[in-house]
Amino acid sequence: MTMPKLKVDKNGAGLRLDRFLKKALPAMPMGHIFKLLRTRKVRVNGKRANREYKLSQGDEIILHMPEDRFNDDTHRPIRPATSMDFNIVFEDEHLLVVSKPPNLPVHPGAGHESNSLIDQVHAYLEVQDTPGSFRPALVHRLDKDTSGLVMLGKDAQAVRDLSLALKEGRITKKYLALCAGTPSPKKGTWELTVKRRDIPGSGGSYKPTRGRKDSLGVTSYRVAISRKLQVGSTKPRAVSLLVLKLHTGRTHQIRSHLEQVGHPLAGDRRYGDKDLNRLLRQHFGLRRQFLHAYRLNLTHPVTGKILSLSAAYAQDLLPLVKHLKLGVPAY
Repeated sequence: MTMPKLKVDKNGAGLRLDRFLKKALPAMPMGHIFKLLRTRKVRVNGKRANREYKLSQGDEIILHMPEDRFNDDTHRPIRPATSMDFNIVFEDEHLLVVSKPPNLPVHPGAGHESNSLIDQVHAYLEVQDTPGSFRPALVHRLDKDTSGLVMLGKDAQAVRDLSLALKEGRITKKYLALCAGTPSPKKGTWELTVKRRDIPGSGGSYKPTRGRKDSLGVTSYRVAISRKLQVGSTKPRAVSLLVLKLHTGRTHQIRSHLEQVGHPLAGDRRYGDKDLNRLLRQHFGLRRQFLHAYRLNLTHPVTGKILSLSAAYAQDLLPLVKHLKLGVPAY
């Protein structure tokens, strides 16, 4: 009986054997992969290897399993992309940076099974679905309703290097946020637990991130512009455009921090000010939070070139931007 074989390319080099197999056999439960390894049905270059074995480029993996089962487990469900909604900001053979529109999730999920950002990118790059092959991957994420810059690595080494650079704080991510009122002082740093309202069982009230020690979030801010928002006979509302820099990347970090300091994010249906949101929806058509990832500063993971990338406001923000004469901060 012919045994299935996998060849380790440059994208698989450096991975542990069990993690490589999980990528190569996406439909196989992890428990089955561990059983293959435990029962010594996986050989690397003709020798038995444990799950922690670090692979090198050119290694040959032989799996003692039926060919038809192998074919089933290497199958990835096809998620068709029906549009290309992102704009390309930077691209070369290692790195792709795009500007994501609002209302587009970065990954498939409930209510959005296909045509996510990653599906669209794979279609754009004409990614082939072959066993053990690397598929371009997101380095970080944005909420579905947040617009702006997203980085993707085209090869495994680029993803690893960029992920490490993010973790070590060597990549600067800046956001533009319109908030209620004006924070005081006009420049500073918030170090606050990220309290989330989206966790099951929270009932819309605050829940820390399940008691995790790393739920503390650190956000630097500065007030770029302060304005009085008035439409017709409505009472003037103070609003401010903030430039925010994330030092940690917790889910809903910006939204939670702004709510906690008493300056909720404009348009935010979960953490925001209902009266302000109603005004923005009725007069400016804003139906999501005014949060835009507008700038990335990084060192290219391969060439070493310094990249300073920016993205213009998303279309749905422009009516409010023009009314308030916000512009884009220079830094």
